[in-house]
Amino acid sequence: MRESVGGTLLLQIVLVFLTVYIGFMAIVINYGRVFRYKNAIINKIEQNEGYANCESIESMVRGLGYLGDYKVSYTTTSKGAIYEVEIYITFNLPLINNPVRIPVRGETRLINTAYNDLEVDGMVCPL
Repeated sequence: MRESVGGTLLLQIVLVFLTVYIGFMAIVINYGRVFRYKNAIINKIEQNEGYANCESIESMVRGLGYLGDYKVSYTTTSKGAIYEVEIYITFNLPLINNPVRIPVRGETRLINTAYNDLEVDGMVCPL
């Protein structure tokens, strides 16, 4: 009887560590994919030097397969504009009713242009 209780306890410990490991790997893979999407948006803005519009960015990101929320904003300086991209990783955990959203932020290099096609009705691209 003692060996069966010890074997069951050992099996439970192995299952807990296996669950934690699989969960950690899922988070790491999703985090890497979101970084790829963020970098694609930044590259699109930098390649077009700020001339990319909301529809082209949205179609490009949807074409990559990202279905979550993201936001593009900008700050102007005397030398040009810097665009900031904020994209979210969303995890729906079974024990928590609210989804967990982790923001990932990145920004472009300084773009030497005064033209801003990402502004729609005074708001930054509502994506």
